[in-house]
This record gives sequence, C-alpha cells and structure tokens, in this order.
Amino acid sequence: MATLAPQHLALMPASHACALALALVASGSLRAQVVEVNLTAAPGTTQVAPGVSVNAWLYNGSMPGPTLRVTEGQTLRVRFQNNLPDSTAIHWHGQPIQLGMDGVPDISRPAIAAGQEFIYDLNNLIPGTYWFHPHGHEMQLDVGLASVLIVDPANPGSDPAFDVEQTIVLDDWANPLGGAFSGHLLNGRSSAGQNPISVQPGQRLRLRVVNVAATTNYVFALDGHAMTVTHADGNRVQPVVVQAIPIGIGERWDVLVDCNNPGTWSLAASTIENRNATMVRGIVQYAGQTGPMPAATFVPTNLASGSLLNYSQLASYFPVQPITSTPNRTFTASLGMGMGPSGMIHTINGQTWPNVTPFQVAAGEHVQMSIVNNGMMMMPEYHPMHVHGHFFRLMGTAGGTANPPKKDTVLIRPNGQPGSSATVQISMDNPGRWLLHCHNMEHMATGMMTAIEYNGDADGDGVLTRSDYEPMLPLPVVTISDQPSAFAPGASGAVRVQWTPGQAFGLFIGPNELALWVSLPGLGTLVLDPTSAALYGLVLTSTSGVATLPYILPNNPAIIGLRVGMQGVGVVPPANSVVLSTFQALTAR
Repeated sequence: MATLAPQHLALMPASHACALALALVASGSLRAQVVEVNLTAAPGTTQVAPGVSVNAWLYNGSMPGPTLRVTEGQTLRVRFQNNLPDSTAIHWHGQPIQLGMDGVPDISRPAIAAGQEFIYDLNNLIPGTYWFHPHGHEMQLDVGLASVLIVDPANPGSDPAFDVEQTIVLDDWANPLGGAFSGHLLNGRSSAGQNPISVQPGQRLRLRVVNVAATTNYVFALDGHAMTVTHADGNRVQPVVVQAIPIGIGERWDVLVDCNNPGTWSLAASTIENRNATMVRGIVQYAGQTGPMPAATFVPTNLASGSLLNYSQLASYFPVQPITSTPNRTFTASLGMGMGPSGMIHTINGQTWPNVTPFQVAAGEHVQMSIVNNGMMMMPEYHPMHVHGHFFRLMGTAGGTANPPKKDTVLIRPNGQPGSSATVQISMDNPGRWLLHCHNMEHMATGMMTAIEYNGDADGDGVLTRSDYEPMLPLPVVTISDQPSAFAPGASGAVRVQWTPGQAFGLFIGPNELALWVSLPGLGTLVLDPTSAALYGLVLTSTSGVATLPYILPNNPAIIGLRVGMQGVGVVPPANSVVLSTFQALTAR
C-alpha cells in the first residue's frame, strides 16, 4: 500500500506507537454491557400476501427488517453490511444519539459504499419505540428498508403494565422494483396476508404503532375498542383515551387496549385525507372466537368518525425541561411549495436543500420555532416535520409550560386548516449539524429540508462543530470512499482522516479486531488488535483538518473479499500525546 518516507516517520516518534500499543493490550476493558447484532441490506423478494411476492431491498431478508431490542443503559452495536447495488446509510429515527452515528451521508459520515460495512455504536439510548431507515437516498425509503428499534426502560415499573404486546408497522407500497402488488401494508403484508393478534378476555394489549410510509399519513383504530395513548414518539405521556389516532410519516404512538369485548375485530388504517376507506387492516381475535374475519374493505365506525387524538391533549408523564418565556433564539420555519426548473419544489423559508441557510444556534440555548404551512390552499398538503438529534417540546398543549409533551416528528396540517402550524421549543444539548425536514419522501426529495447548525468547536479539537463528523468526541475520524469503484482490484483510492488542523496522524492496518473492545479514558476505544497491526502511513492534516492516505490495490482478483481493519492515532498538542481514532474496515470488492 502506501510507501513511507523518512520525513514522515519524524512526525511521530516510534516510542509513541509502541508505548500506546503495550498500554492498550495491558489495560482492562471499561466496556458497558454491549448487545451486538449483524444487519445486512440486500436485494430480495418478500411475500406480501399468499402467493404474491414483490421485489424489494431488505434488512436481513425481511420486510419490515428485524426488530432490534435493547434495555436502557446497554450499548447497541450494529455491524452493518451493505450488499445493495447502491450506497446507503442508516438513520436511527428519533434517537438523540451522537452525530457520527446519525446516518446522514456527508454530515455524520460518507455513505457506505456497495460492498462495504460500518459499525454503528449506539449508546445512551432513550427508552421507547423508534425505527431505522436509510437517509440521503430518498428512493430507498420506498423499497422495504425499514424496521423497529425498541429500547426498554431499565426500570420496568416506569412503563405501564400490559399482558400482550404487538408492533404495528404501517407502510405504503408503490411497487418501485417490480411485482404484482401495489397498495398498503401492515407488518409487511396486505390485508389478505394478516395473521390474527391473539388475546384473552381481560388482558391488556400494548400496540406500538409506527408509520414507515414514503408518502402516506394514516389514521388507525381498533374496531369495538377505545385506545389509551401512553407514548408519543417514544416518550411517555399522561394517558389519553381516544377512538382513532392520526399518525404522520415517521411518528410512533404506543397505546393500551383493554380487551373486554370478545370477538374478531379489525385493526384498520385509512389515509388521513379520507377516513371512510380502509387501506389495510390487521386482526385482533379473542381466544376461542371462530367468527369470520372482517372484510378488508370494512370501515370501523370509530375509524370513520370516532374521536381523533389531537396534540393539544398531550402532557408529559415524566418531568421535562419546562417551556421558557425567554428563549435564547426564536425562528420561523415557513413551509412552502411552487414550481422550479424541473417541476414542483417544496421549500423551507423559500429555500430548497442543499442551498439553504441553516438555523444558527449555540450549545445550552433554548430555541423556540414556529413551523407554519404556507403552502397553496388549493393544493392541500400535510408535512410530517422531523428533527434529528433532539426532541421538540410542543407548546399549547394540556401539559402547559411545566409538562409539555416531547416528540421528534410533528404533523403539520394543510394551510387553512386547524393544526397548520405548531410552536415548539428545543433544548440545544447535542452539538452538531442536524437536519430538519419533511418526512414525506417526495417533499424531502424536492427540497423541504434544512439544517440546525451549532456554532463553535464543542469538543475543542480544532474542527468546527458544523463540519465535524464527531463534534462531541475529540478524536480523529477515519473514513473511506462511498464509491464501490474504489475497492476493486487495481483501483486507486484514499483513506481520509478528519483531525486537528496541522497535527500528525498515523494509520495502522490489520486483519483482526479485538474480541472485546477496550475503552481507555482520555485515549478512546481500541478496536484494532495491535498485536496483528502494522503502521501504514503518517501524515499531517491540512489547514481544514483533513488528510488523505492514498492506496493502490493489487490488480489481482484473488484479493476480492480481503478485509482489513484500520485505526490510527492522532497527535494532541501541546504535549504531543496521542488519541485513538475511530475504526473503519475496508473490503476489496
């Protein structure tokens, strides 16, 4: 690979690397409990009804993908392999995690090239119902790449009691890759493919309902039963009893159902625009009931005309940051639409992504934002607005200023209708560059996305927060190309590192990871096994904080499948101590 020159070696004394390796091998692990899972994205087929299959892109071969479940306090380590024909990334929707794990190409990392891998290390996860999906590749939101992440509270008593639990994933299917079905899905199946949810009289059923659709906002209801709302976007709220619930794209509602009305019942979903037509339905069936299944087209009375949940009814169950009358900054996000050179565009404050002026904030501030739908009234549109890395605190609700509900996705109704605006406050407690966007795939793809950008250098590593892949971690970040051509036999490419401008960085490569990662205070986390690693190259970062280490792969097909791990050390001024970089693997394809 790279050839080292003597002047490079002078940048970092050999004793630094040797002493570091010895210290790391000798040190004990400070790891918290880690749950590791393997996740692969690949093309496949899936059955949406008996005898009916469609082409799709799938996580671990299923639609929805596997539900990932951990307990609060555990670290979720997802070893993700991209076997798609396109680059991709995974966004952990709703979780206010560190920026580097947020899965937004070119903001948190480059996208993951076809044939390559990335390790998502997710810690400090918030209890509740969340989901994951691609970001930055809008078409991928509509081909099957979605699944659920559940984080159970460390104290089970902080959740309401229930007897039976079922996750409900609502989706629209436009058949983009070919197949014999177009329509709506519940847990990856049409109404014809549903298996009943079995309950006993007297039980309490918990439903975790997630809308992963590309373009459809739904209303859902369970025939013959009221629902008690307990969680909004993962956050527990004071119980609210309703007959039907609107659910915007990206939203999650947890509800409890008291099973006190034996029978075989339709769990039905309509579009938000027309509650009088069932798009897809599941079945809740009491034990011992043998009656016929409700027809797929049956519209329950409560779906069509029952009391509908309104945000104004919500209040946080647990203490939250109160609404302040003196926010540090006040913004307006005006949502619009119009015609551009290539057709319809959707805008925030008259701008389309990526040509936007980000909202500027500072760590520790409390920001108030009014989100207003100013779209054309003759073309009514709903906008499920989603913020990354934070929760909104909704104003003007039953929670008042002391207990406002927290959400990460807010459904803004069409201009001229009640609910066409929302005012929220956000605690700026997670420095980075974060997206704010409509979760309707078509609206996002035509421009309705902007950024919230923190000022300064949160971790003091010399890389400004707005461009730092890891703005809260003062360590070098190693990345590889998002283009598969960079990993073919004979290809030339470069490993890139982001680190303190003007400082030295040394990259080590080796075939093995440590079986147990080693966390060392002040140094970072060792992943690459130093006993099998070799120094690859030494560089100085540029004035912008970026360095490249070029390579040329042998032009030999025998290297296909060869995987090497890469991790380095960066020099920290003024004492010339070192810190570990992030880990990245590279596979010849």
